[in-house]
Amino acid sequence: MFYLILLAGMFCAYLSGSVSYARIFARLGKGVDVTQLGNGNPGTSNVMRNVGKFWGTLTLLGDALKGSLVMMLFKGLFFSPQSPYPVELPFAGAGFAAILLMGIASIYGHGFPLFYRFRGGGSIGVLFGCWLYLIYPQFLVHIVIAYVIVKLFLRKQKYPMGRMTPLVFIVLTPLLTLAESLLFREWHPLYPQSLLFDHIGWGNHFLQFDGNGWLLVAGLFLYSLSVIPTNLSLLKNEILPGKGKIETNAADQHES
Repeated sequence: MFYLILLAGMFCAYLSGSVSYARIFARLGKGVDVTQLGNGNPGTSNVMRNVGKFWGTLTLLGDALKGSLVMMLFKGLFFSPQSPYPVELPFAGAGFAAILLMGIASIYGHGFPLFYRFRGGGSIGVLFGCWLYLIYPQFLVHIVIAYVIVKLFLRKQKYPMGRMTPLVFIVLTPLLTLAESLLFREWHPLYPQSLLFDHIGWGNHFLQFDGNGWLLVAGLFLYSLSVIPTNLSLLKNEILPGKGKIETNAADQHES
């Protein structure tokens, strides 16, 4: 039963991710196809720059909720202590692992949407929502740290705030969460007896895996790896210059 629910959750998350709010709100806002504007990326930043901040904000909100709403729904129905339909877990932490996989399915739904011939965006906005669900207090701190780094060292770059994306999602969040789990034993949010943060985040991740912080840390690194296939053009432009370089600006690819 657990594996059927896992597959159903991943399928729902993928379909949710496949809904392109960038395309929808660009049509509603200006009656245009966002893939024909700017860098052509169906993501928040392209909508923000070419359609308007209001519609860009709605796009970001929609993308952020793609995975987190499905994660919240399936956790509430099947994997929380108060679930109306509790499921027997095959191993300790299986419920949390299932929630993690549903979030990743939504990321790939956004990057390779079923409804748009598998041509989507970079999934950063979806990842934002998933991590905000899983590690709410820490993630906000990581965003502030990344913002300060960009302002101090990268402000002269074109689209400097676009540079903040890899700092937050690829570097800071997994590594700082790992540092918390190693350094701040008695009071950090992953410690088994912690009372500081375990009740704050939407995901209430502490209860999901009996205080095993390593499952969360491993999941965050997995999330960082999961957005690489949806951002291959960025890698070709910045990591492998001269090998299949794409005309779109690399900084513009740091989008949802």
